[in-house]
Amino acid sequence: MRTTTVVPRFFALMALTLCVAFAVPSLEAGDGGPEAEEAVMAPPSGVIAYYFHGKLRCSTCRKLEALSREAITTGFARDLDSGKLAFMVVNVETPETEHFVQDFQLTNKSLVLVEYRDGTVVRWKNLPKIWQLVRDPEAFVRYVQEETRTFLGEG
Repeated sequence: MRTTTVVPRFFALMALTLCVAFAVPSLEAGDGGPEAEEAVMAPPSGVIAYYFHGKLRCSTCRKLEALSREAITTGFARDLDSGKLAFMVVNVETPETEHFVQDFQLTNKSLVLVEYRDGTVVRWKNLPKIWQLVRDPEAFVRYVQEETRTFLGEG
């Protein structure tokens, strides 16, 4: 008699576990959230600070994005308002955006500054130290702002 009540509970628990397991990757992917901007088209001219990521995103990857966004938005409000600079978050694991991996030689989640003129990439710079500085938000923001300021000044 006892096994007849245990078996249905076991299957119910397994079904619930599977539902949760399959729901988590879609939440981790960041699909459809307010921060899930997709940049497929290049601007005619200007600089874009791209944060590139994949479908599955760990807490460190999300922190890299948040600190990158903070550094750009707090340090370059005037450039953002004028259109000279933009910040975009791109999942490089979609057919429309996978070309960025080769375009900018991406090997990991990255923050890349890209200058466009007439819709063509003129130059770009990957900011690799973001991984080293992710646990020091002040140093991270300072690094990204200094690199961005230098990049904008060279244009």
